[in-house]
Amino acid sequence: MTLFRPVAAFVGVAALAATLLPASAQELTLRISGENPAVGLDLQMAQRFADNLEAELGDEFSYELFHTGALGNEEVHLQMIRTGQIDVYPMGSDAVSLDPKWAIFDMPLLFADRETVARLLDGEIGEALRASMRERANLEVLAFGELGFRHVTNNVRPIVKPEDLQGVKIRVPGSEPRILAFRTFGAQPITMNFGELYLGLQQGTVDGQENPLAAVENRSLYEVQEYLSLTGHVYSPVTLVMNGAKYDSLTDEQKEAVKRAAQEAAEYTRNIGAEADATLLEVLGESMEINEIDRQAFLTAAEPVWEQVGAMAGSDFAAMVVEAASAE
Repeated sequence: MTLFRPVAAFVGVAALAATLLPASAQELTLRISGENPAVGLDLQMAQRFADNLEAELGDEFSYELFHTGALGNEEVHLQMIRTGQIDVYPMGSDAVSLDPKWAIFDMPLLFADRETVARLLDGEIGEALRASMRERANLEVLAFGELGFRHVTNNVRPIVKPEDLQGVKIRVPGSEPRILAFRTFGAQPITMNFGELYLGLQQGTVDGQENPLAAVENRSLYEVQEYLSLTGHVYSPVTLVMNGAKYDSLTDEQKEAVKRAAQEAAEYTRNIGAEADATLLEVLGESMEINEIDRQAFLTAAEPVWEQVGAMAGSDFAAMVVEAASAE
């Protein structure tokens, strides 16, 4: 219903509503936040989720939505969602820091296309991930949206084979499996908050980075990068989560509405991601040199990474994911 209300006013209105409404009609109030700009797919998913709930619940729903680092960076958000300072968070690659099973998304070139990813995340693999995140971090996974397939940009050279990454300083998120993969390929992975990346590229602190095309465009990274190599090395979902205690406090009807709203928002961002990839290459090609990669060369180099990352995620679970990803 209302965006960006002062926190004190928000809490006051929620408390007043709770005293006036019967238990069966308690208003659902959510504090939603992400560190990225509103144009990012993660924040678009969060906004769509809120819009869906507003459409279904009407006056029985209200929310605050923060973005563009208003409440802090990734590390701050990971803390706030676990302590209940925020209710809903669209997590990106840093989800692996809460649950090692998310390391499967860092197995290089495992997922061939979006259809495979959707089949896995909306099925048995997704259910296993939900159960694991609830057990490890007490977070309820509402749905899996999309950040997309990630590609490498840099200012050194086009990346065609793994050896082309030799010595290239690549910014990666705080993901041990991602660091392992790029180190295996010969790069120098450097962790850095996403909000600091543009300046880091501009000043030469890092030579390159890896993100979906939409992030390259909406963060204007094309302004400070010369080469775009279509590695598609990993797929990053948006894991939309709710604080476990908050979720447990909802009525059965509210839980059902929340899950419906989240799943529709997930499918919405997947569609946006697919459409964006189809159009952004032309846009980004005006500023950067674009090249395809030798996929087989990367798959060969990735073999030891798969084994090590699989061990991080849990060998049995990783084997189940690999089998499901390769099934027709």
